[in-house]
Amino acid sequence: MRVADYIADRLYKEGAKDVFMLTGGGMMFLSDGVYSHPKLNAISNHHEQASAMAAVAYAKYTENIGVAYVSTGCGATNAITGLLDAWQDSVPCVFISGQVKKKETTHNSDLALRQIGTQEADIISVIKPLTKYAVMVSDPNEIEYHIEKALYLAKSGRPGPVWIDVPMDVQSATIDPKKLKKFDLQEIQNEYKTVPTDDEVKLFKRVLSEAKRPVIIAGQGIRLANALPEFRKFVEEHKIPVVAPYLGLSTIPTDDPLYIGVIGTKGSRAGNLAMQNADLLIVLGSRLSVTATGYEYDLFAREAKVVVIDIDPVEHAKKTVKIDTFINADIKEFLAKIPPVTIPSTEEWRKRCLEWKKKYPVCLPEYRTYKDKISMYNLVDTVSRLMDNDATIVSDAGSSFYVTTQAVNIKDKQRYITSGGQADMGFTLPATIGASVASGKKQVLGITGDGSFQLNIQELQTIVYNKLPIKLFVLNNNGYLSIRATQNKFFKGRLIGTDATSGLSLPDVGKIAAAYGIKHYRLSKSETLEKDLQEVLDYSGPVLCEIMCPENEPVIPAASAIERPDGSIVSRPLEDMMPFLDRDEYLSNMIIKPVDED
Repeated sequence: MRVADYIADRLYKEGAKDVFMLTGGGMMFLSDGVYSHPKLNAISNHHEQASAMAAVAYAKYTENIGVAYVSTGCGATNAITGLLDAWQDSVPCVFISGQVKKKETTHNSDLALRQIGTQEADIISVIKPLTKYAVMVSDPNEIEYHIEKALYLAKSGRPGPVWIDVPMDVQSATIDPKKLKKFDLQEIQNEYKTVPTDDEVKLFKRVLSEAKRPVIIAGQGIRLANALPEFRKFVEEHKIPVVAPYLGLSTIPTDDPLYIGVIGTKGSRAGNLAMQNADLLIVLGSRLSVTATGYEYDLFAREAKVVVIDIDPVEHAKKTVKIDTFINADIKEFLAKIPPVTIPSTEEWRKRCLEWKKKYPVCLPEYRTYKDKISMYNLVDTVSRLMDNDATIVSDAGSSFYVTTQAVNIKDKQRYITSGGQADMGFTLPATIGASVASGKKQVLGITGDGSFQLNIQELQTIVYNKLPIKLFVLNNNGYLSIRATQNKFFKGRLIGTDATSGLSLPDVGKIAAAYGIKHYRLSKSETLEKDLQEVLDYSGPVLCEIMCPENEPVIPAASAIERPDGSIVSRPLEDMMPFLDRDEYLSNMIIKPVDED
């Protein structure tokens, strides 16, 4: 068999039933290996960035590997943004790139050359910092070694992407699978500490038993560790309120009585109030990004003991928030060692948290009454209530990212997929493709802005060709709402590149839909939104649904700052979000000492 055939078969056996690719001359044997495999299905995209992002979403949905095949040089560099998504979101993606013949690579020249072969680039040197393993295969008989090592590293410990670059004369080489170099796991044993020590377990049990206002931050590390059953059992046994950062959103249903809300600089008021008033924060599988903790690190959970359980010790060595106890362990292994712990009654604390959740909904009643426009919050709240019980919802950048994370309703079997680290423009469209393929064409909804929509618009044809019944909602707010709001705030109306008045214009979404042969809806009536959305969801094929939104709808609640009488600016803590509550009401919500506003 050829190396190209070996790669395709090994990826299929690892669980990748589908791969995403843009074929090219530099990967001709690799793509033929995919074609020749009797079961492996190839989805052909129209841009390598889309292949990479689709692979990311595929891996997130299946909780297994996602695969992108790309060609040499510029074909490989086009995939880097998707690679970055996989790296920062801890996604086990496998990138297979074609390369020129070995003798034509700068890698093997021992000279500081920029290029030798046609469309050649030393891609491994470019992408190595964004991978757990990256290698150019020079010896055909080492393909088993490299692919086994790559697959192990992609899925072990803290998952992440790997990249295998295969020169043309290696792709086509004939090999005997019985004579290949083997990978010995002993090479990289103890990459991560996964099991907590007995002392760590005792310490955790003691701290938990003393807590009166515990809160769990449920990160995506719970899902990455395949620990959802153990996590939900732990939550139910101990009746501890749960909040979530953006990527942790589908670890627990949003209507669960123990779920309070999303946290962070653009989180929910209820979630932030619970987190900030806690006396114990149990952080499970979250890197505590600055969007989750806020930018004033000393104000984060300032009267709580912060106990972090995570697989990656490096992540929690960064100089941001205070961590009282760090337990380096796999979440599944950790929860397996924690028996039910007797803790003081948390009934009053839970009741307080649920009161905040009820009192401060993200989607306010007035959002449902807009005239001739539809609030982004109303859209997300309504469509997520109407979607199928096993549906997936996808979002990407700017207001579509923040509003979706704040307002989405996730039931038990539903999934929310986004690009958490980058929240990159152009992610939604290819990610819906990855999720649709991975789910076997179950209901997949994408939410994107009219600006972000343009960045991978070519993938509408991938949807059409593959008959994927994706429903894509485009928020038409006349350009880049988020950056327009930022420019208005900081530069007093000096706008550049955000809408038609400042150098940016966007095409007619209806005409785009017609060009691709996709069903188009344009919705603008709040009073008929639910009925109209149901019609969209009931349509059997793909839909491009344009939502006419207010051009400057604020993304709220949001962490903010106040201006002092002397003109200086001071950030407010996460529990004091804009729009600011009446000061008496704000103080009534505070169990811990409020931060002085002077």
